[in-house]
Amino acid sequence: MVNNLNQLRDADRVFRSIFEGMPEFRARSRFTHSKSNADVWFDAISDGTTYRFLIETKSRVTPQTAISISKQLSAYAQRLPKRTILVLYSSVISPRVAEILREQGISYADRAGNCWLRSPRDHLLIERQGFQAERQPTHAAVDPFSTKSSRIVRAMLSRPMDGWQVRKLAEHGDVGVSVGLAVKVKRTLVEEGYAVERERKLYLRDPLGLLNAWSKEYPGPSEQIPLYFRGDTEVAEQTVTGWCRDNKLQNALSGFSAAWRLAPEVRYTIATIYLEERGFDSLLLDRLTKECNVRRVETGANLYLWCPFDRSVFTSTQQNDPMQPRVTSPLQTYLDLKRADGRGEDAANAIFEKFLNRDLQAAAKHEEERHGRV
Repeated sequence: MVNNLNQLRDADRVFRSIFEGMPEFRARSRFTHSKSNADVWFDAISDGTTYRFLIETKSRVTPQTAISISKQLSAYAQRLPKRTILVLYSSVISPRVAEILREQGISYADRAGNCWLRSPRDHLLIERQGFQAERQPTHAAVDPFSTKSSRIVRAMLSRPMDGWQVRKLAEHGDVGVSVGLAVKVKRTLVEEGYAVERERKLYLRDPLGLLNAWSKEYPGPSEQIPLYFRGDTEVAEQTVTGWCRDNKLQNALSGFSAAWRLAPEVRYTIATIYLEERGFDSLLLDRLTKECNVRRVETGANLYLWCPFDRSVFTSTQQNDPMQPRVTSPLQTYLDLKRADGRGEDAANAIFEKFLNRDLQAAAKHEEERHGRV
């Protein structure tokens, strides 16, 4: 696999710079034009022990191509002798590509000097990150985590084992977007390695990675109104949600309030309630504060009204008793808790383990096993 000579020299330069900061190592390298899977052989020698890095260069690696490349390299790496590490080098390794390569145990490096060189059997790990990399051209058709696009992500994560025809996905009652947008989101999910298209249906390939990426981009409520209610938190929730129900305003307990209903081990002192955007009309808010005996405060709030970034936050809300408040779905509750301060991360993990992890893991395993059979 002979690549551009300049790229081979770049790879050699990068590896020399990595080991320059390790005086216990001395280095030597050579290019190869053989049928080997490597384009550059780089030896790092310490106390008479030689670690050989077989570097395969690629001009560009996308998340989609990283999946197939890593499978090929994994198979080859298993046949290598001890203290021989196979490395993928490209001028740019995006965070998503790096994530995929790490999952597959493939070492990598980029032109800026960022690297992850790992060999468990040799007890070796060299990691450098934070160096400014080149901006890789993006060909993403659309941001899958924008307001309307995320409805597609939500639907797929809610039923991670399902295959979806794009038109039916777009027209699904919880999605409601144009077919054109759905096609663009499909293209991005496939290009980023989160999904695969098979027999004209879209399946999740990496649901855990997709959820993690969405949680990092999730915007949270578009507006928050802090209130003070004199009395018990649960009474405050009952009072406000009952008022909303009487006034035909869509609402749902959210954040820690929802988490406590879903996983009672989660404790909280501040209530949060999603209220549809119409409820944030000033006249309705004035009525709510007077009739529910709550007041707006700058500090000391024990109740927050959240205005949703999109109607999809109300998807799959749950209610065990018609007289009890509705709560956001486990998926929505997880997203809100991941961005919450305090013990939000712990509460999110409790929801994840109880409601999400098993199905997402099963979907990922199913797709991996199917890929292995193909």
